Amino acid sequence: MVTTNGNEPTQDKDLDRPARARSGLIGSNVAPIKRASLSAQVSKVIIAGLLEGRLRPGDRLVENDLVDLLGVSRSPVREALTELAQSGVVVREPGRGGRIREWTKRDLEELFGVRSELEGYAARLAAGRVTSAYRSKVEKVITAMRKAARKDDYMAMIDLDMAFHEALWKLSGNLLLQQVLGGLSQQFRLFLTLNWKFHGGLDKVPDNHQTLLDAVMSGDPKIAGRVMIDHVVVEKMISALHKAEE
Repeated sequence: MVTTNGNEPTQDKDLDRPARARSGLIGSNVAPIKRASLSAQVSKVIIAGLLEGRLRPGDRLVENDLVDLLGVSRSPVREALTELAQSGVVVREPGRGGRIREWTKRDLEELFGVRSELEGYAARLAAGRVTSAYRSKVEKVITAMRKAARKDDYMAMIDLDMAFHEALWKLSGNLLLQQVLGGLSQQFRLFLTLNWKFHGGLDKVPDNHQTLLDAVMSGDPKIAGRVMIDHVVVEKMISALHKAEE
């Protein structure tokens, strides 16, 4: 209870709230965090199945099967499937679970069309923000790419490819752009996993990224943006997609 200018007391609305609510919700947040962690683990298992080839586009994900297999309740499974649907990896089937998204030529053209615009913008912004720390980091990534190519380790190459691009997104300095690209990154990774040969083979990947790094290092936004678009929208890849659909 508080008083106002010595007049009759008025009720302090904050005092009506439970003590734990006024204490920062520390106790009440424990259960939601646990559920979120479980759903993230379920998502990770599904993504790993895709990346390792145990799951393929079109495969069904049955809620009951996932509950039994992973030893979790239905709630985190549903949350995971919803999150994966939002990121474009899974197509939800209400009351049944979902299925791994099947990509069409149009889907991929749209995805990489959007990616080229967003990453072209990121490259233009990054061209004016290059630091020695950034250069050192991505040069190490390219060196690791060459090792992965020699070992024919395409799973490692995919991780390195994403690490290169994520470093560029961060260098752009645009937080919203980073969030948008981060939301699409799972789809980028899955496409690379399922269709890595469309990029010309592992031996071409390090040099392709070195060309992109050189363009960003030039400091010229126009050059960096143009090279990035060429890098993302590969004509050979689009041609392969057309043939694959036919």
